[in-house]
Amino acid sequence: MRNLITLGMTLVCLASAAMPNVPGPPQVSNMIATMYDDGKSCPHNCDAHVVFHAKHNGTRNAFAPTSSRSAPAKCIIGNECKICFSAADASCMLATYRGGGPAVGRFDFTPAFYEENCPKPNLPAVFHGQCKSAEPAIAILKNKINCIAEPEHEKCKVLMAAAIKRKANDDVLYEECKALGEAAFNQKHKTQPAKQRSNDCAYEKLKTGGPNSKGERWRRLLDGACRPGTYAGKDGLDCCSTSLYAAATLGKECRNFFVAR
Repeated sequence: MRNLITLGMTLVCLASAAMPNVPGPPQVSNMIATMYDDGKSCPHNCDAHVVFHAKHNGTRNAFAPTSSRSAPAKCIIGNECKICFSAADASCMLATYRGGGPAVGRFDFTPAFYEENCPKPNLPAVFHGQCKSAEPAIAILKNKINCIAEPEHEKCKVLMAAAIKRKANDDVLYEECKALGEAAFNQKHKTQPAKQRSNDCAYEKLKTGGPNSKGERWRRLLDGACRPGTYAGKDGLDCCSTSLYAAATLGKECRNFFVAR
């Protein structure tokens, strides 16, 4: 009997050793939905798209629609990508993929993506929640004058004249920085630290943003980095446009462009 048991155990071990080490389906994360508009750095003129950390590409959270969640292939920049907020298949939706950007655990969408998709039915719960949370602010903003959309309105003229002038002045510095290269531009303006730039000329070099509740300061996004007709927000975190979803979702960043009737 002992010999039979030993033989059986030996056969099991040999069989296990002969089996290939087949990996299981990739791990799935619980993702959150966020919004961004960093101006000219936002790919494809900041159209309706998503960006996310490279770690998630080719996983059960983000994969090419031609593949499956059990055997996911990587999404290709410029093509549709199936993104999933959790392990549940009902948490998935399609989005144009424009590359990387945010930290792990986030799907970062443009305002245009919210504008295009929030009215649709049967959205994943996480994204639907973001759309619903914006609705009260949007209702208030609709009753105000959208000065970016109506720069000539009597109540917007002073505000927009200042914003347009500020952007025109910074457009010159941005273009000079791009033409010279950031290092050469900063060397040229070495005695004027406030003019110096970072992040491929889009942000200031000094950290004048903040402080936040943790006492942290940040480099502000500058007007020259924003697309024509858009302007750097109050805290220098994003560019502000005519989008109601952007004004509603980006905190107080773009609210100053909406004035009472």
